[in-house]
Amino acid sequence: MTGAFLAPIAASADDISKFADGATAPELKIQDNVVTGVQTAPNSFFVQFASEPTSNGGSLSAIRAERSQFQADVADAGVDVEVRQEFGTLWNGVSVDVEEDELLELASSGVVEAIFPMEIIEAPTDVQTQTIDPELFSAITMTGADVVQSELGYDGTGIKVGIIDTGIDIDHPDLGGNGTPGSTAFPSERVAYGYDLVGDTYNSDPSDPAYQPNPMPDPNPDDCQGHGTHVAGIVGADGEVTGVAPGVTFGAYRVFGCEGSTEGDVMLHAMELALRDGMDVVNMSIGSAFSNWAQYPTAQASDALAREGVVVAASIGNSGDDGVYSAGAPGVGRDTIGVGSVDNIEFMASFFSDENGDPVPYVPATGSPAPPTEGTAPVVAVAEPGTPEALACGTDPFTDAQKAVIDGNWVLIQRGTCSFYEKARNGQLAGAAGVIIYNNVPGLINPTVEGDPPVTVPVIMITAADGEALVADALAEGSTTITWSAEQTSTPSPTGGLMSSFSSFGTAADLMYKPDVAAPGGQIYSTYPLEKGAHATLSGTSMASPHVAGAAALMLEADPGLSVPEVKTKMQNSAEQLPLNIAPAAGLEVVHLQGAGMIHVDKAILADVELEPSFLQLGQTSDAVTTTLTLTNTTDLTEVYTMSFEPALGTAGTASDWDYYYADADVSFSADQVSVPAGGSATVDVTVVGPYDAEEDIGFLYGGYVLATGTDSSVYSVPVGGASFDLQQVEVLTGAVQGETGPVELPVLGKLASCTMFLGVDCVDPEGDWNLAGAGTTYTMDEGDVPTVLMHLEQQSRAMDWEVFKARADGGKGASLGLVSEVDYLERTPGLTVRTWDGKVVDDNGARVRVPDGDYVIEITITRAQAWNDDRDAVTETWTSPAFGIAWAGTGLVDSPTVDRAMGPDRYATAAELAVENFDAGVETVYIGSGQAFPDALSGSALAGTEGSPVLLTRSGSLPAATRMALQTLAPERIVVLGGPTAISAGVEARLADYAGTVERLAGSDRYATSAAVSGEYPVGVSVAFLASGRAFPDALSASAAAGVEDSPVLLTRPGSIPAVVAAELARLDPDRIVVLGGRTAVSDAVLRQARAYATDVVRIGGDDRYETSANVAAEFFTTPVAHAVMASGSGFADALAAAPVAAQNTSPVLLTRPTRIPAATLATMIDLRVQALTIAGGYSAVSLAVQEELESVVYP
Repeated sequence: MTGAFLAPIAASADDISKFADGATAPELKIQDNVVTGVQTAPNSFFVQFASEPTSNGGSLSAIRAERSQFQADVADAGVDVEVRQEFGTLWNGVSVDVEEDELLELASSGVVEAIFPMEIIEAPTDVQTQTIDPELFSAITMTGADVVQSELGYDGTGIKVGIIDTGIDIDHPDLGGNGTPGSTAFPSERVAYGYDLVGDTYNSDPSDPAYQPNPMPDPNPDDCQGHGTHVAGIVGADGEVTGVAPGVTFGAYRVFGCEGSTEGDVMLHAMELALRDGMDVVNMSIGSAFSNWAQYPTAQASDALAREGVVVAASIGNSGDDGVYSAGAPGVGRDTIGVGSVDNIEFMASFFSDENGDPVPYVPATGSPAPPTEGTAPVVAVAEPGTPEALACGTDPFTDAQKAVIDGNWVLIQRGTCSFYEKARNGQLAGAAGVIIYNNVPGLINPTVEGDPPVTVPVIMITAADGEALVADALAEGSTTITWSAEQTSTPSPTGGLMSSFSSFGTAADLMYKPDVAAPGGQIYSTYPLEKGAHATLSGTSMASPHVAGAAALMLEADPGLSVPEVKTKMQNSAEQLPLNIAPAAGLEVVHLQGAGMIHVDKAILADVELEPSFLQLGQTSDAVTTTLTLTNTTDLTEVYTMSFEPALGTAGTASDWDYYYADADVSFSADQVSVPAGGSATVDVTVVGPYDAEEDIGFLYGGYVLATGTDSSVYSVPVGGASFDLQQVEVLTGAVQGETGPVELPVLGKLASCTMFLGVDCVDPEGDWNLAGAGTTYTMDEGDVPTVLMHLEQQSRAMDWEVFKARADGGKGASLGLVSEVDYLERTPGLTVRTWDGKVVDDNGARVRVPDGDYVIEITITRAQAWNDDRDAVTETWTSPAFGIAWAGTGLVDSPTVDRAMGPDRYATAAELAVENFDAGVETVYIGSGQAFPDALSGSALAGTEGSPVLLTRSGSLPAATRMALQTLAPERIVVLGGPTAISAGVEARLADYAGTVERLAGSDRYATSAAVSGEYPVGVSVAFLASGRAFPDALSASAAAGVEDSPVLLTRPGSIPAVVAAELARLDPDRIVVLGGRTAVSDAVLRQARAYATDVVRIGGDDRYETSANVAAEFFTTPVAHAVMASGSGFADALAAAPVAAQNTSPVLLTRPTRIPAATLATMIDLRVQALTIAGGYSAVSLAVQEELESVVYP
């Protein structure tokens, strides 16, 4: 049934007549007696159209046309109809809310075949016998975690789970605390590891009035926000709430302040700390929506952590309402377990009690005051359910007599026909003390009554059954009394066991299918900070991911030998496939929403077979794809499995215009049955031909599940996912906005109209506003009035380049001024995005300098995304702006440096951040220096700069976690160890072999011989050789960046004489020039004279101290203006050592500063060089916040 449509869109149908010849009489179309013995929803009906549904061969275009004609007919008849749902696949028609006396008008439409009343199907009542909180207990019963705890005897004991989040309330008794805020010491028995990387006031969101982007770490990761505590409770609470694995030990790595956002580098450092502390599992309920490239930094880091042997679970995102390709990093990482959300089968709700003492759950309405939490209230009703009076719609719907009944009481009003706001407002105007809206279909929703004027009385919603019972009591007795409670009760969820509507869709940007699995995440009751109520119900994939993390902990306790890939494989093989959430009868949910399905941890632990690969990733395919599936039997008996395939629904279309389809792949097996020997393996070939609708010219994101069914009826599964369209043909720059005379296609020039918050030249005000701008627009560059492009990115894209041209007289492109922006791995944008140009271009020194006043044109080139298995050249698309003018004025003329900081919890983490952020994965060489002793690494830093290679640091006897993570991410071909085994042990050298094909060591008998050995990597005839003291690090490090730029070595010398091994190396190098670094105390004049034997030009660059020397080196080798500089502490060597290659990579000098103030020489050179951007290397103990603030306040003359 390839191409059958499940969610049609409206279409024109002017060719369908309202009254066809020989049509059935309208009154005969109304079927009012076909549903007997059941309750029906008042004023809710199914309207069946004449055409067959697509599953019976019906025409998609006819279905669309009928739907549109029906809408036109009822509009002509003046009938107020609310269309609830549209159907076209298994049945052709719509469900509607309409007054019963209007049915004849509906039936008069020529496209209507029949009208049926709507049956109410009550959710079954679960028997709750456990003493565990019912709401979280119901979640763990969905995945078998309760069975693992109670029957298999595992609770996660001995497993360490890291929570990278907002921290954990260490005082919470469910998490091992004392139960009183501030009374529990950290570390505690349960929260035994962790660190606060940011501090309470940290908030990296520049649009927030509380913006404070400077992390202020402290040792205690206590939670003041709540999210992390909720997540931790799901993993392993043990108290009023019982989590998935209540015996685990926690590591709390706090990356958020009390409010606001965080940044990727903070998350990366948290992952390093989790690895350092030996976490077995890490949960990250954090994501960047639409940033679904596996190359995104947090995805790369989470994958690196997984490759280091840590199971990483990450939320896939909560942007399901924004359609396909909405998943985010880090959940899209290849080795990370990305988790989607399933709605809980029960959820906690506030309640009041009726006169019988039975609890009645309710949901407060958004936009109204909170209801009481104690006392009683009289409740009245004025009409039976299903009557117009019960709905309270229209202007002044109540009679005077009814108003008298309502006045001062709570009034019951039925949902339907008009808005919740209208109902609430009418109740309020009638004098109600509050409004109770009861549903007209099963379940509860969160109504919104926001409006102008506002609703000022409390409004709540209850179920249809509860509402009708209260109405009956109130009408029979004149009123009924309810009793308010501050507690909550458990209630069944009408969408329980289905994928949550908010859960983000895959795929990743390159068509790699995500998520990997799903778990309960909708309406989860868990721990919350004591100061905020101790427990709360939250929803999100943030709640699903820790369920998977807890499940992984149970699996690792059951089998400590499981590898990270094996954990994922077992989870996926044993998952339960779920039906489509919007129409469960239609078939299985799409694979790019549920992944392998909902996990079943009991089945995963007890599984006696593994199927690999655990996900058949087909990528972009037009031909048959055959994959060999390996079945491994862990039992001592031969097992026979029958192979089959169960298709899932597919989708087609673009991110903002897509629909569900029946898109069944053609799947065949090399054998229908596979016999797997005891303790052995067998293979079967799976061949998949993707679906394509040639008639409609539609390709799909399609998938399904390969099933292996054992003779004991056990079933194991492998998801299949592919694409039968060309991703490179998906246009990126699309969309339109409304202009004065009609739609205007995007991209388009814009001009800032209003803004109250800026970050540089960019408006970050959430309420900022832009006007459309055309040819001839002039920008003053003052207060955000800069060249602006309004655009919509329909699809993720590999790159976006901005090139600026001088404008010709006719408005076309003249001479190019070069690229002004190059951005890789772009996310798609669900709406409008605003991008700006600061009016600067890159000069010959690499510095960004202002263009003169004049007219210009911007050309934007988009490189489209490619499927992971598409090796063709990438397709590009371009947009060229009309000519615009620049006339500099005001703040645009202010020239100041931009200042950022690379910092980690220690020197190893700082070096790792500098390396990962400035060097690409797959770098040829990484140099490893000692983080404890500087001499051996000094010369290597310069060599690394010459080669364009990073320097990472290590301890002498062990490889730090941050360094291991960085090596996983950088994936070098070669590692070079700097120094002998005393500086870096043979054991560390052996461990490094896990990260590169080749490991070498550059070393000598002492620091001087080591510097000569490093220098031996340079060719004869270098232009410059640097000579610095081997007894102190500052002068050599100051020269390292310059040496890297100049492709020159740094050699070490004794203060009074050049060591023989260094002299021999100078003779070999035969440099044109030797630069002696430092004052006469550091390197004597005798050394200067001795050096003249090896070069005709020998000069000294020094100063009164290390700071002046570094400033003078920068002034000598770098030309104004300087695009970028690195500033590091002159009191410690480690940060500058790692920063020097980064500086060389960016043609940047290294300047030294005191920890608490900027030396005069350093500041003067920075101003003379007009440094445009400056990176501080190291934390606040190395370079204080006061120094950073002073740098940020610099204004160049």
